[in-house]
Amino acid sequence: MLPNLVFPLTVKVEGAFLLSFFLVILMGKVAVKWLKNKGMVDYFRSDGPSSHYSKKGIPTGGGILVLIALGLTLLIFGKFSNEKVRIALLVTVYLGIVGFWDDWKKSVSQSSRGLRVKFKLLLQIILASLVGIYFYLNFNTKLYIPFFRIYLNINLLYIPLIMAVIVGTCNAVNLTDGLDGLALGCIIPSGGVYAIFSFFAGSFYLSKISRIPYISGAGELGVFWAALLGASCGLLWYNSYPARLFIGDTGSQALGGALGITSILIKQEILLLLVGGVFVLEALSVILQVTSFQLRGKRILKMSPLHHHFELKGIEEPKIVIRFWIASGLLALLGIGALF
Repeated sequence: MLPNLVFPLTVKVEGAFLLSFFLVILMGKVAVKWLKNKGMVDYFRSDGPSSHYSKKGIPTGGGILVLIALGLTLLIFGKFSNEKVRIALLVTVYLGIVGFWDDWKKSVSQSSRGLRVKFKLLLQIILASLVGIYFYLNFNTKLYIPFFRIYLNINLLYIPLIMAVIVGTCNAVNLTDGLDGLALGCIIPSGGVYAIFSFFAGSFYLSKISRIPYISGAGELGVFWAALLGASCGLLWYNSYPARLFIGDTGSQALGGALGITSILIKQEILLLLVGGVFVLEALSVILQVTSFQLRGKRILKMSPLHHHFELKGIEEPKIVIRFWIASGLLALLGIGALF
């Protein structure tokens, strides 16, 4: 793309963020009406908090705006000749399409039932396994341990690790998407960290100073994430409390996939446990709840994921969301510490 011959990386990052932000802002009002007319609206889940009944009928699938803005922005500021950008875009779009299919199925059935969980998981695993094999054959299989700055050569175990990161992250973000603005507000600081790390990893000088793995061409992932972050901020304009538009599985799976694949591309998979700590905690709360009920016949939380537990304890939704945002921001700051 011609702009890559003219604009320095920092200008492309700024331009990508602003363009994608305003694209989503401009598309938002039209999208709310269009999705509602097409029946792409939220349906009350019988196993969810009763207070969520008032959310029934709010348009969902707003994550499609993120994908559209990402694509248009990368046409101008992106570098499609960069292999890492192509891989990140492939994973993000693929999982976004799976999520959109799920959202569309819910609108067709006019219920909260979309794709079967096992089928959706199979689609995720197919992608993750192919990506894992490709990385094993074409990239080094060393696992970088942040803060300690050591490398572990895990050989064939690298494939299941990649699968776990991609599938785990997209589902963890999906589980977090249960309150107005919650998932988006947590993905922004997490994604911001990976945008910064991509910039450092792509610079031989900066990576040497911070003693993180040098990844040739990784700086372009900073542009990729600038576009995603701008689009996420734009969507948060409509998704914040009280939400006028839900991101749906389309947005949560796409953004979760983008976070997971970026961590793999710049060799910062372990850091994701810290930076994405809120998502990890949300997923862990579901696993522990199910395990406890199956083994002991007792629940450890009033309801899972964790944000629903706090809802049923009487804490107001905006307060829960803001506290989770604060936690995500603090974890992001701790993650930045791995550069120094």
